[in-house]
Amino acid sequence: MSKLSESSLYQLTMVRFLLILREPEAIFWIFIFPILLAMGLGIAFRNRPADVLQVAATTPRLTQALAADKGLTAATMDEADGSHALATGNILLLALETPQGVAYKFDDTNPDARTARLLADRAIQSAAGQPQTIQAENRLVHETGARYIDFVVPGLLGMNLMGSAMWGLGFAIVEARQKNLLKRLVASPMPRWQYLASFLLSRLAMLVIELVS
Repeated sequence: MSKLSESSLYQLTMVRFLLILREPEAIFWIFIFPILLAMGLGIAFRNRPADVLQVAATTPRLTQALAADKGLTAATMDEADGSHALATGNILLLALETPQGVAYKFDDTNPDARTARLLADRAIQSAAGQPQTIQAENRLVHETGARYIDFVVPGLLGMNLMGSAMWGLGFAIVEARQKNLLKRLVASPMPRWQYLASFLLSRLAMLVIELVS
């Protein structure tokens, strides 16, 4: 036999691996579940383009002006139909042509409706030929690491480390004591530090596999 196989630290570490392999549910929760969770959250909270807001106007002229904005989808309907569409949530804003100008009918408690109000007013003012008093430009920023998945994965790794510390070490020692295995190991010529070191080595090896996967 080699010196490695005769080492109590090696044997204890291998025991930790064999105990995990004997429990298929542990393999699922350690390796498969974090990957499935990261994939699910990445799909649910993926970066998507800005929503196009649905609005309406009472005249074709206003509808054409609203449709010129890329952030709006406009339709033409009378005030009665527009009010019903607002009540049912089919549109966020109704632009009414009045003798004084334009009136906007919307729910100011709805954040999307307030955004639609700003976009609609900008589109109508621009169509009316209002000059832009201050030159403005958009500088879009997409920082690396700002995506939801970029901080979910480190969080999952941290959660797995916490779970390993709680269940992989504390619970395993308590379970060994309940089964009188800890008493037998202490009575053996094994150094006690090797018993704890075997947990550390096995969990470090598992962590490397988890990071790669």
